[in-house]
Amino acid sequence: MSTTATPETGSLAPPRVKSISTARNNARGFASRHPISRWYLYPLATRLVDALAPTRVRPTHLTLCGLVAALGAMAWLVCFPARAPWAAAPILLAWFFDRTDGLLARRQATVSLRGAWLDTNLDELIDLGLQIAVAAAAATRTGTTWPWGLLIAFLAGKYLFLHGLREENTQGASSPESKREEFPRRGLVARLYHLPGNADIRLHALFVMVLFGWLTVELAAVALYYNLRWIARYGLVIRRLEGSR
Repeated sequence: MSTTATPETGSLAPPRVKSISTARNNARGFASRHPISRWYLYPLATRLVDALAPTRVRPTHLTLCGLVAALGAMAWLVCFPARAPWAAAPILLAWFFDRTDGLLARRQATVSLRGAWLDTNLDELIDLGLQIAVAAAAATRTGTTWPWGLLIAFLAGKYLFLHGLREENTQGASSPESKREEFPRRGLVARLYHLPGNADIRLHALFVMVLFGWLTVELAAVALYYNLRWIARYGLVIRRLEGSR
């Protein structure tokens, strides 16, 4: 049996052992980033990847399937706001394909920086499109303009939050040391602070609220979340920059 040197130890290990170890590391990484999907989506995704890996299907095809599902959910929300709960299924399907395409790329060794960049930006566009569709459906169902105001608050909060992160990185304030200082006590407060920042959590919250027709509540939740995050982030950045003088 041929062997391959592992970068961690420099020792020789059978390729099969190395592949099993890599698969386990990928599984642990997926589970940590996807606290909900790990229980049902990851097993389904791995089975699909096992079936597609030796075929001509590429991650791009799965990405396009996710985009079609997301566009279908947006169109349904806009055209049939009274039946908004039916859009929950394609929203979840879009998330499934979005998580699976990366697994397939790693299995087929087709991971690239360009692909990762496109996937990340497509995720942001889909998130924005879904929130706009939810606002349109909520405005039609309630007969008010409140949902549009909440959408604007969400967009403003997310912009200010991302701008704050960019400024923090530009000023070099996001070093590992400063990140550890953000929450010296890694307790309940820290977990609650970071919990909504997990895309898996936010997607499933969107899924549940659309399923039950709580469209205005969903918009209010994301608007409140991002505005609280940017306020907290700006305070932390200012404190760190003043401390670096």
